[in-house]
Amino acid sequence: IVITWGSGFVQNITSSTEERTRKAIACTSDLNFEILKVTCDTNPGDPNAGLSQILIDNKGGVDINGLALRFFNNWGDNVGVTNTIPILSFEIKTIDLFPGTNPQRLIPTGTTKIEALATIQTDGTNATCSEASRVKIFTPAC
Repeated sequence: IVITWGSGFVQNITSSTEERTRKAIACTSDLNFEILKVTCDTNPGDPNAGLSQILIDNKGGVDINGLALRFFNNWGDNVGVTNTIPILSFEIKTIDLFPGTNPQRLIPTGTTKIEALATIQTDGTNATCSEASRVKIFTPAC
C-alpha cells in the first residue's frame, strides 16, 4: 500500500514540476514585450473627449493572449486593473482605453506607473507570466 501510494505521490510531484518548468521557460525565454508609450486622456470627465492609449511591442515569438494592466499612483497604491486584447508575436499594438465602457477601461487618475503581466499559452493552457512582467513609469501623472 505504501509503495503504491508513494509511487503515485512521486509521479504527481514530477508531473507538476515539469509543468512549472515548461511555463517558466516559456515565460522567460519565449516572451519578450515592452511598454513603449503611455498617453493619458486629457479630459477624463468627458466621455467623448478622448481616450487613453498604451503602445505595446511584442518582440517575442509567442502570441500574448492578453495583458493584465495594473495601475499605480505616486505612493505605490494599486489604483486599478484592466485586461486587454491579444497581441500577436512580433506585433506592435496600440491598446485604446475608452472612458465609459464596461468594464471601465481608462487609466485611473493619478497613475504614474503601469505594470503589464502577460498571459501566454503553454501546453494548451493559459499561463500568466508574473515573473516576466514589464513596468512603465511616467510623468506627469494621468
